[in-house]
Amino acid sequence: MAPTDESPPGGETRTRRRRRRRQRRDDDETGVDAWLDATVYFGLGQHLLLALPMLWVAFMTVSTPVAVTTAAVVSLAVACLAIGALRMNAVSVGAPWHRIEDGEIGLGPDAGYGFLVRRAAYLNATLGLGTFLGARADLAGAGLPGSVVVAGGVALCAMLALPRLRAAPVRASAAVAGAYYAVSLLVVATFPGMVGLFSLSPSVALCVLAVAVAAAFDVAVGRDQR
Repeated sequence: MAPTDESPPGGETRTRRRRRRRQRRDDDETGVDAWLDATVYFGLGQHLLLALPMLWVAFMTVSTPVAVTTAAVVSLAVACLAIGALRMNAVSVGAPWHRIEDGEIGLGPDAGYGFLVRRAAYLNATLGLGTFLGARADLAGAGLPGSVVVAGGVALCAMLALPRLRAAPVRASAAVAGAYYAVSLLVVATFPGMVGLFSLSPSVALCVLAVAVAAAFDVAVGRDQR
């Protein structure tokens, strides 16, 4: 009986073959289409989906809407551009960018679903830290330029640090990630008016709690799959 696409010779599945072809195409192409694919499809799409809880928190913060939403948009845009650059190998940070589509779908910390939770924890923490630090800079008198610099700087540094964080020894990686998550959640929770917003809009509190749970899962598992 002739082998099918589902079980070709050598046991390689059609899904894995397709994934390898897509990765080779990303590595080979350097044109506009490849950059759009890396920054919009994988960067923006990934960020909007996985960081939805913190996006909801940011856009529900109505006490200072301009400061917060401006910082959120800047943080999101810079992170997406950084993800695209890392995927395209346009920037070298000493360790490869882990492509989110490389994970096999399944349960467990190292399988697809576990990896999605861990990547979501990092993206939410980055968006929260960049957004609310940028908004604080605006409210402190730095204005829009200060907000843009702070929010964009946090997002850029966080994305560039992620591959190195994955490559670090397990204990060091978990310790750094834990401290990063704690600082991010503290900055979000102590933003002016946030405590009152928790009682007025329980969904905001639930979103922050969801990010905290994802962060705890990431640190507790202690493997290099961020």
